[in-house]
Amino acid sequence: MHPPSAVDPDADGRPRVRRATSHDVPVHEHAHGAGMPPPLKAAPGQTLQGRFLLLEEIGRGGMSTVFKARDLEDGGSLVAVKVMRPEYSSGVGSWSMSQREAEIGASLRHPFIVRFVPVAPGRSRNVVVTELVSGTPLAARIGGGRRLPEAEALAIASRLCDAVDYMHRRGIVHYDLKPGNVMLCDDGSIRLIDFGVAHPAARARFDFAGPAPPIATADYAAPEQIRRRRGQTSVDIYATGAILYEMLTGHPPFEGDDPFVVASARQIGDPRAPRALCPDVSLEAEEIVLRALRRDPAERYASAAELKADLDRPARVRVSGLAERLVEVTPWRRRLRLIRYASIVGLAPLATLVAAFGLLWWYFAQRH
Repeated sequence: MHPPSAVDPDADGRPRVRRATSHDVPVHEHAHGAGMPPPLKAAPGQTLQGRFLLLEEIGRGGMSTVFKARDLEDGGSLVAVKVMRPEYSSGVGSWSMSQREAEIGASLRHPFIVRFVPVAPGRSRNVVVTELVSGTPLAARIGGGRRLPEAEALAIASRLCDAVDYMHRRGIVHYDLKPGNVMLCDDGSIRLIDFGVAHPAARARFDFAGPAPPIATADYAAPEQIRRRRGQTSVDIYATGAILYEMLTGHPPFEGDDPFVVASARQIGDPRAPRALCPDVSLEAEEIVLRALRRDPAERYASAAELKADLDRPARVRVSGLAERLVEVTPWRRRLRLIRYASIVGLAPLATLVAAFGLLWWYFAQRH
């Protein structure tokens, strides 16, 4: 079983911070829920639900595989079929994840959000079908020093905000916004994809017992998301800012070989100012991205619509000097955080012993 915040690479090759959940333990096929079909072992050439002919594998994520397929009931149109891999597809937890994604997807109708194809319930498990998007993942164009012209980066971020605002107004939080989940379409539009860990905002919680999203990509997760605290739409605002930062500079806000160090850094300090990496980034664009990346959710944009308004009219943005007030992540700050953590962990058993001794003293005092 993975420990809390275990690491698993995603389709982009970037680390994903994973919470331990019930479906992290592979379950034998005979142990799946009563009345539920056995896990699928999908491969090209198979026909799922007597309808979707799998043609080729086109993507692979932390828990699922995506196939290009032909919809035999819709004139042979091409679709994308996401199938949860067998090692994750046993048990009610994984079943509910797929069902939730399909239900959320069916409720969304927006030109910048991938269109979901309804499938018959109960005929097979852990299958999500969407339109086949013709284009390139944003992740293929940025990162490793590769960046976009500022005008194009702001335009893409604006379209993303349009989709995110639509989603938020319907009570849905994506929780895994990243360049790999933003498709740049051949027609010039975008598509937001992969709602595998999306949740209704009213029910989303960051604890081990609740229905919180189990996965987040370390490079784009908000500080409160990493700490597993209750999160709302603010986590998507942060992730949008992180994507914009990478489009403008060619690097995510925090990066390194150890995803745990990366996750810790965003909780104790701020990213470098974009203009420190790329001096040609405008002051206004820098102000926008740094406001979206504030550690305190209350200091970020209040909504995706508010962020979009600044992206559409950067010349009107008031430069407040955020870049001059950034807190650098230094080795001593890392050590201080480690000392605080060790103190809490070390004092907890001592406090328990003191409390137990106090209870025993009170018990014997009452008897005498």
